[in-house]
Amino acid sequence: MGDIIRFVEDIHFLTSNKGMLFRGPSDSLPLNGLYMFFEAGQKIIINNKDYNRIVRIGINERPDNFRNRIRGHYQGNIEGSVFRENVGWALLDLMGKNPISLYRTKREYKKRNSGGPLEEEISDYFSKYFTFKAFRIPYSKLEDYEATLIGAFSIYYQYRISKGDLDLKGWLGLHTYSRQDRIKKSGLWNSENVILLEKNFLGNPFEKFDFSEEKLNAILLDLERSLV
Repeated sequence: MGDIIRFVEDIHFLTSNKGMLFRGPSDSLPLNGLYMFFEAGQKIIINNKDYNRIVRIGINERPDNFRNRIRGHYQGNIEGSVFRENVGWALLDLMGKNPISLYRTKREYKKRNSGGPLEEEISDYFSKYFTFKAFRIPYSKLEDYEATLIGAFSIYYQYRISKGDLDLKGWLGLHTYSRQDRIKKSGLWNSENVILLEKNFLGNPFEKFDFSEEKLNAILLDLERSLV
């Protein structure tokens, strides 16, 4: 657990002190890369200092498609961006529209809202509340890096929540819906690759994953070198 704590906190230090802060699509972005999103109002205290909390980690799943991936989050539709899909659901719930009763399933929700008025609400939220930093990572490494980072961050956030020193009150993500409530429990706008932990943290629930000090240090070094 100590290696994961150091890894996640070092990434918060890195993104706080270095790199360009993007507020939407940009020609300065790499063709292949990894992003880390921040959300206005979301903070985390590390060593008695406030940091902007990383709330989503992602990559381009197709080669040379990173810029389009970012554009799809900010200006696309809920059919093409799971991130937008989850934000839209949360906005509806926040407005008291109870999407689970209205649509029953995510499929019906997307069918009835894709390209509709809700898309403007989602785009407006992205432009006002989300910023991100980008890392220029070779396409061959992206899938492994994403899985490791999301897994580590989800473990770290749940650990901090269990100790009572990370409060997600007021976070829009608490209004969303995901399998096993992975978004709400992890504090990330991610569900895939999120690792859910038991309340008592007995044993080693992530022993099947490679969170070795050697691997985490190698990824951190690569992130330091590749931050745009």
